[in-house]
Amino acid sequence: MEFLYLSPEFPPNFANFILQLDRHGANVWALGESDFYDMPERLRNAIRYYVRADLTSTEAVERALEELLYAKAAMGSPGRFDVVESHNEIWLGMEAHINRIMNIPGIRPGDLDRLKKKSAMKRQFKACGLTTARGERLKDAAHDLELAGKIGFPLILKPDEGVGAGRIHKVIDPGQLEKLLPGLGTDYFMEAFVDGPIVSYDGLVDCDGGLLFENSLTYGDGVLDYVHGKDTFFYVERRIPKPLMNIGRQLVKAFDIRRKFFHFEFFFVDGTYMPIEINCRPPGGAILDMMNYSVDDDLYAAYAGMIIANGRVTVAANKKFYCAYVGRRNRDYAFTHGQLLQRLGDALVEFGENPKIFQVAMSRYRYIIRSPNRERLLKMAGDIQRTKDST
Repeated sequence: MEFLYLSPEFPPNFANFILQLDRHGANVWALGESDFYDMPERLRNAIRYYVRADLTSTEAVERALEELLYAKAAMGSPGRFDVVESHNEIWLGMEAHINRIMNIPGIRPGDLDRLKKKSAMKRQFKACGLTTARGERLKDAAHDLELAGKIGFPLILKPDEGVGAGRIHKVIDPGQLEKLLPGLGTDYFMEAFVDGPIVSYDGLVDCDGGLLFENSLTYGDGVLDYVHGKDTFFYVERRIPKPLMNIGRQLVKAFDIRRKFFHFEFFFVDGTYMPIEINCRPPGGAILDMMNYSVDDDLYAAYAGMIIANGRVTVAANKKFYCAYVGRRNRDYAFTHGQLLQRLGDALVEFGENPKIFQVAMSRYRYIIRSPNRERLLKMAGDIQRTKDST
């Protein structure tokens, strides 16, 4: 198995994919933007050959591929790649480009609109008969102001294609909208603001689109709230509600997702799951590790086994635990870290400081806790985030 991995250095926990692919017998070759020797030694040892390149440039990547192929030939390896992957939405377009020019099975540039653009996703959601928040892509000032009048305020402006909440605007009145519109262009999407809980349907599918693993998250708040300073909180559910599972499975088929992790987000309003967007990647940050903690299994290893065995792997399906991500920033908290270690005991399975790039949305510090009991999990999360002025 000749595996080409894009951006092996980020995010740091995704190095586990490469380590497991290496352990399962794959030859892992890599392109990335970091200095090779800035990566951990164990990761460097699992990569056969690495070329540093600007992954935003097709010309730079094509030159890097030529160097990789030359190195493969010098090392006696086949002059091909069987799989290209990054597990990162940012590089999905480059993955599609490499698949096309090297005739590798997988997504193609023609697939990108439906997999990355929110306007195309919404059309597919409607084709599946699902309720969505009203919205359209921006066109011109007259259209946009008329659309805002139909949608009503508050409303949301977000990139039609984009990752994260850094460029999302919550617009509360026409005056704010008129100030924002000239600087946005037509690559933005206007959508009704929905005030309701956000949940996810996540998982892993094999080469034929068969489900190997399913998961669901419940978020304490929306990512915009976290970006604006709230302490981050969300957790893995032990059981996926049947209606959510049915819709999620329907969308896996509708978007023809194969040989990939996926992460779908929904509003849950008045008993209805309203799809927000789909992502052909694992959930971000530490969520894949949380999924592992919830079942006491290893999804990194499951992915590697699926790639090597062409889908013939099994993953634990029974969730033993609820598992929560509880973030802390720099507030005056009721309990010190040392006190929390005593209070949480074995329920605390991971603690660390997040990379700076994650801290705006994911808080500075992360506590990952688990419990078979939801009420106990929520009580522990409350203790972690309680401030002195709230006691």
